[in-house]
Amino acid sequence: MNQPPFDQGIPLLTEVLLGPEAAPASPVEPAVAAMPALPPAVAQPDWDAIEQRLTQRILHQVQGKIDHLLEERIAHVLQTALQNALIGMRGALRADLQQSLEQIVAHAVSHELGHLHPPAQP
Repeated sequence: MNQPPFDQGIPLLTEVLLGPEAAPASPVEPAVAAMPALPPAVAQPDWDAIEQRLTQRILHQVQGKIDHLLEERIAHVLQTALQNALIGMRGALRADLQQSLEQIVAHAVSHELGHLHPPAQP
């Protein structure tokens, strides 16, 4: 088989292409310089920085929810505590009021009976 003649302007896969900053002194230079530069290697992401930003963002979001839930929980606990305290106080107040009313009524009845039936004089 006849092979076509080797074209010096076509780089081989084994050749290293140099960017425009390195100017080799060879007859291949014009063809190589015309080729686009290879993209730079993709930089690895800074996983520590990504983790830090993600952690901060999630903490900020969770903190807002925690604050709301905490306020609801405190309000519920205070409401329950106040209701229990009022129930206990109501029972104690009712007993004190009952005793006071009994004393007032007994005193009033005694006073009225004293006007209706004066004590005997010796």
